[in-house]
Amino acid sequence: MQNNRLLTLVLLALVASVVLVATMYLKLPTATGYIHLGDGVIYAASLAFGPTFGAISGALGSSLADLLGGYPTWAPWTFVIKGVAGWIIGKLGYNRDKTRGIMAMIAAALWTIGGYALATSIMFSPKAAIAESLGNVVQTGSGIIVGMFLSPVLKGVMKSNKG
Repeated sequence: MQNNRLLTLVLLALVASVVLVATMYLKLPTATGYIHLGDGVIYAASLAFGPTFGAISGALGSSLADLLGGYPTWAPWTFVIKGVAGWIIGKLGYNRDKTRGIMAMIAAALWTIGGYALATSIMFSPKAAIAESLGNVVQTGSGIIVGMFLSPVLKGVMKSNKG
């Protein structure tokens, strides 16, 4: 039992670290921040490992990327937005068919776009939220694509380690 808990903790830390790296280093700058591939890792991990895993790795990995990447004012928003997005995907898509997984990622993408639009409106202005939303549409769309292809790989790794 103890080894299983340790494996889970190590895997969670590893996935949160991959989210951090994919967010900080696999990115393109935009007018209001940047577009990154960290969402794809969150989406895939949420589908492969469930809602708790998705929420924790998404919240920690993404908010740490904001803190370490020079966007500390975004970190609290990101912690909540990405944590809830990971939870949504895991809750609606974990151990479900591919269509449900895609629908779960779309629901999380809409949450993410709306969450960052609200944050931008509060921090800057409602007009700035339009530019922020356009970048988030691209980011979450690419996250869905990455999540579709990466989640079966993560599931396969877990299956091969159980046997």
